Amino acid sequence: MTAFTSLSALARALFSLWALLLCLACITDILHAAVKKRFLFAFFALLLFAPVYFAWQVIFDFSLFGNGENAAALTRRLCVLPWIWWFAALVFFTVGAAFLLGLIVRYENRHITLGAIKTFLDRIPCGVCCWRDNGRVLFSNVCMNGLCLSVTSSPLLNGESFHAAVKDGIIPVSGKMWRFSCRDILSGGEKLHEMTAADVTTEYEKTQALIKDKADLAKLNQELRDYYLSIDDAVRRQEILQAKVNIHDEMNNLILKSTAANCEDAAALDNIFSLWEKNALLLCMEAEETADEKASSSLEQLAEALKIRLIWQGALPASLSEKQRDLFFSAAKEAVINAVKHASAKTLTVSFEETENCLFCRFSNDGALPPWTFKFTGGLLNLSVLAGKQGAALSADTDKEFILTLRFPKNA
Repeated sequence: MTAFTSLSALARALFSLWALLLCLACITDILHAAVKKRFLFAFFALLLFAPVYFAWQVIFDFSLFGNGENAAALTRRLCVLPWIWWFAALVFFTVGAAFLLGLIVRYENRHITLGAIKTFLDRIPCGVCCWRDNGRVLFSNVCMNGLCLSVTSSPLLNGESFHAAVKDGIIPVSGKMWRFSCRDILSGGEKLHEMTAADVTTEYEKTQALIKDKADLAKLNQELRDYYLSIDDAVRRQEILQAKVNIHDEMNNLILKSTAANCEDAAALDNIFSLWEKNALLLCMEAEETADEKASSSLEQLAEALKIRLIWQGALPASLSEKQRDLFFSAAKEAVINAVKHASAKTLTVSFEETENCLFCRFSNDGALPPWTFKFTGGLLNLSVLAGKQGAALSADTDKEFILTLRFPKNA
């Protein structure tokens, strides 16, 4: 069988190149395993590298000195071996190097390693950064590096400086809204700082749109509430206008009858005079009955219908204006209704207190106190808004008994 020394120079050069490439492959396996911290694989790759490098060194020595005395004795002995043995040895080393590389890659694909974590964090659309107390960055992904470059115009080298630049909040970066949040974590007994950044552009735009819609809705609700409160005034003005029209028509009718009456017909004149007398008495009765009396009578009728007794501790102060009196009676009606509906009260007491600057109108009932935190809703809320427009204030006290207080400022 042909010895290795009998091969042509080109064939021996191919064997030498093969051995050199195997050396590089073994070095790659060693470095790859060391980076992945798979030191056992690195050790096996190092064991494989030793005979491969030795084979390449033998071939290189033979190429320089041949079988002469300058060549090493071991080189002369190995080179006289059949070339097929060399071929088998290199094939075995090649299979070994490929097998080790396959094991390293397979382990990386099937296990969670530091490299796998780094690859995953570089692919996620949010930023992640971790640093020590002195600001030294231990880890940052591609997204966070790009954000730091956009915000500070410099690479991410100090975590504390970057955190001071963005704070904890939402800031615009490159046309998008990013939320930055920082927290302290404990890793291996060491306190570290972790900051994350998330793209909240869509949520931010929807939130701003919701805030605008809420403001528009609040404005619309206020307009509707004002409109509802103005309905009573409009109805009352309409009723007054209709009453004036009726009186005007009645008086015109009487004047026409008086003009057309036959002065010699005593019965017709007596009839017309009787009609004038009745209308005069009606107008006098209407004039004598004041608006306060009407409102008070209406309030008494409401209390009687709801079977609750009204107790007046004093007369209605004369210092109240017409609008303030209307507001008082509206509050009184609401107090009567709420005392019966929510507290099952039997008595409602109305009292007044005047101070130097204010007039207090209080409505207290003997019903049950509300078991929840009291707040104005419904009719009381509308009354509160109407009182505010007049410079008055509506409040409620639920300490010992339910007291609704309407405060009017003097000289307002």
